[in-house]
Amino acid sequence: MSLLSPDTLSLYITPDRIQAVKTVGLSQRAVEVRQREASVQAADNWQGLIRVVGELVTQTKAQRLHVVLSDKLARYACFPWSPELRNADEDMSMAMMNFDDVYGANMSADWHFALSEGRPGQSRISIAIPKTLFVVLQSNFEQSRPKVTSIQTAYSAVLQAHRKQLGSQGWLISMEDGRLTLGSWAQDSWKWIYSVHAKLGSPEELLARVRQEIQLSSTSLKADHPVPIFLHAPAFEHLPFGSLHGVQFIPLKTADKEAGAKYAFALLGVRP
Repeated sequence: MSLLSPDTLSLYITPDRIQAVKTVGLSQRAVEVRQREASVQAADNWQGLIRVVGELVTQTKAQRLHVVLSDKLARYACFPWSPELRNADEDMSMAMMNFDDVYGANMSADWHFALSEGRPGQSRISIAIPKTLFVVLQSNFEQSRPKVTSIQTAYSAVLQAHRKQLGSQGWLISMEDGRLTLGSWAQDSWKWIYSVHAKLGSPEELLARVRQEIQLSSTSLKADHPVPIFLHAPAFEHLPFGSLHGVQFIPLKTADKEAGAKYAFALLGVRP
């Protein structure tokens, strides 16, 4: 253990399993990788999650926790800029109203909301996770665990890890096991984002699904001005990927020097 850089346990949490990567030192070198089946659901007040995380913490002896939630546990929406919204409280109120418009009256009461960063005039992303789950995470899994130092969703984690590679416009597609989350932005302002169920067994199936989503979005493709599509698909990272007319595919891979992150993100979308 380093006093300057406490041992960290990165947890990737899905509805049916939890994957954990322990990293140590200033370089965040990965020293342990574990996976456990778990029933992660609100029906039992997240007790299955609390129990498995407790076991993982005991086994790895980590001092702090970094949590990445599967997009299966999150909801996304585009949050348009409005000069009439004067502060963060009004932003949250509008995000909740937009959520109710999609999912039903007063449904937002059961969800915790956060907004991505953005400058005035730019649309942002609204991210929602179950409120009871947020309470469990905020309480460090019922206060008997190491401190939870950060909470992200899979899509927001990919955005943060690769933010320097993303240009002022393009698409970002993030693939997990059984889930595909897609978003598009232009001039650093988000145009749309959504997450869909998708069981994809090969790069060819993923390519076909991307072609379908392009058609549904009515995106105009031009060979002389290709649409940059940043693709995070760890399950297919080392397999050949096809091409589409008018599209520039840019695979996202975590830099080798970020060893801990490389191990953690390699788990996203992969079921050993």
